[in-house]
Amino acid sequence: MKVSINWLKEYVDFDLGEKPLEELFSEMGFPVEEIIEFGDDQVFDLEITPNRPDCLSHYGIAREMAAFLDLNLKEPEFPLKEENKDAEFDVKIEDQELCPKYVARILEDVEVKDSPEWLKNKLKKMGVQSKNSVVDFSNYILFAFGHPTHVFDMDKLQGGLRIRKGKGEKILCLDEELREVTQDDLIIADLRAPVAIAGIIGGEESSVTFSTRKVLIESAYFNPQSIRKTSKRLGISTEASYRFERGADPEVPERIADVLASLISKYSGAKVLRGRIMKGELKEKREISTSREFIEKSLGANLEQEFFKNKLSKIGCKVEKEGKILRIKPPSWRRDLEIPEDIVEEIARLKGYGVFPSILPSIAQPQGLTTPIRDFRWSLRNLLSSLWYMEAMTYVFVSDEKDKFSGGEGNPLRLMNPLNKKEPLLRRSLILTLLDSVSLNLRMGNKGAALFELGKVYWEENGESREEEKLALIETGILLDKGWSREEPLLASFYSLKGTIEWLYSYFGVSLKFREGLHPLFEDGYALNFGNGWMGLVKRELLDIYRIDEEVFAAEIPIKALLNGKVASFRDFLKFPSVKRDVSLLFSLSTKYSEIERKISSLGIPILHSFFLVDLYRGKGIAHNKKSLTFSFVFRTEEKTLKSEEVEKALEDIVRTLEREFGAIRRRND
Repeated sequence: MKVSINWLKEYVDFDLGEKPLEELFSEMGFPVEEIIEFGDDQVFDLEITPNRPDCLSHYGIAREMAAFLDLNLKEPEFPLKEENKDAEFDVKIEDQELCPKYVARILEDVEVKDSPEWLKNKLKKMGVQSKNSVVDFSNYILFAFGHPTHVFDMDKLQGGLRIRKGKGEKILCLDEELREVTQDDLIIADLRAPVAIAGIIGGEESSVTFSTRKVLIESAYFNPQSIRKTSKRLGISTEASYRFERGADPEVPERIADVLASLISKYSGAKVLRGRIMKGELKEKREISTSREFIEKSLGANLEQEFFKNKLSKIGCKVEKEGKILRIKPPSWRRDLEIPEDIVEEIARLKGYGVFPSILPSIAQPQGLTTPIRDFRWSLRNLLSSLWYMEAMTYVFVSDEKDKFSGGEGNPLRLMNPLNKKEPLLRRSLILTLLDSVSLNLRMGNKGAALFELGKVYWEENGESREEEKLALIETGILLDKGWSREEPLLASFYSLKGTIEWLYSYFGVSLKFREGLHPLFEDGYALNFGNGWMGLVKRELLDIYRIDEEVFAAEIPIKALLNGKVASFRDFLKFPSVKRDVSLLFSLSTKYSEIERKISSLGIPILHSFFLVDLYRGKGIAHNKKSLTFSFVFRTEEKTLKSEEVEKALEDIVRTLEREFGAIRRRND
């Protein structure tokens, strides 16, 4: 908003002494962007926030200065002499919501001529070129008082005016651009065609020229949202739309129409017909209830009793006191005053922020509520971070090419307006987006990557969108470099990832069984299913899309699979020793270890604490269709020291079961 200092002094007398004007404007809340010299005048370009449309004029800024500096505001007078002839014209508002109020005045015998020099100079400082004495005064009113008006050549209007929505018509605007208006746009039209786009720009065909003799003044209030949408759609911003879309004063159209009529009459010799043509009505009754105690507590300082009423009255508020309650009625031009906190902010601004002490409020900070899922997430993050994993947070968007590997549930969810047209889908697998992070790490020169992510996957099922939270793990290259405790680096492998999964499931007390399977993400023969989770070696075809040359191992686990487990807890060391026995058995090559593991576990032997595979041997002394598996069994109990007979009997039961179920043959040392 450009402000001429000489123009400003027409409404308020101020003398700041040594204090720079830009400092005053900044304290008022209007930072100075630029200062332009115009002979004996200065023009300040002020930054006005969108919530203060009342300050988009010289009178509005003067009103603020008067309140801020406790000065008197000058009220300019515009005498109006009406003819003994009624103003009559057919005006109808067809959309009351978009145009709540429309005021018109009619002037006859207008002598349109060149504007006086003082008016041309004022408009020049605002960056506006002079047109003629009628149009220039319409622009003068806008910069002086902030309410846009429009003037029509009345002889060019056919039959009356209709304030309505567009119907796909075209209008040649004052900037000589032909624009099409739709049902989303509010227009001013005569009974033939549009003559203006409401609140934005007038039409060329009804414009005032030097041959105009009869003028219709328009002064209205338009819906801010409607003006904003039309202005954006048409790609046009004018001084009028800039003010209307921020919220004009709904109670001044009558007064502004009179002021403009007075000026045109004075300088163009026009006759003003009696009365206004008024359609619609908009009167708001806003009231804010607060108290002095609330304001002082919010500001952290005590204020004088008279300060409230004096300062608030200066900005146009009416203040009534009922006991301890202050009932404040904001003026129609202060659209930003709606709640008690707005009054607090206004008092602080008018008093000056610097007078209030910088003291933090003494309030108790409530503790965040904890939930099982929140605790679980933190535990999971801490556990994985204690290994070699780092947490990643990735975008949820993927391409069609990548989604075909997801193996996710249902159908992919496609975005109507994606951020990236190449990635229009929401992911159905976290692994797809984690691979982007792996690719970036390798391109940046890292020798490997071990990442995890807690996030959601999305899909569509039976016409409804679904989502589920999952955990994804991914490994490639060197996990831990060699050092004083490691002669060789730790490399990512199928088994390192499998070990991480087993450790997690063990920690959260969830049973775990791996089964071979097929999954679109993983190479055939290198994919394991465990409940609702999957792990494996990522397909080379998919890695090529990400330009990854290394082998990548990944896993994805639904959070609910781990959430309902029982976290392992510490217990005392056993007082009684354990007994360990190793046994080697011959099995057919087709026998799977997972089947052997399940069978041993199903026996439910009380003293069997644990068992694991320690050796697989094929070679000399072993038939080509056989394999030798060596198991280590650990037996113990919390009640007593085990006897050799008890251990041998339990071990014999295990061996006999394996011989019977799998045709195993026990190998004995010769």
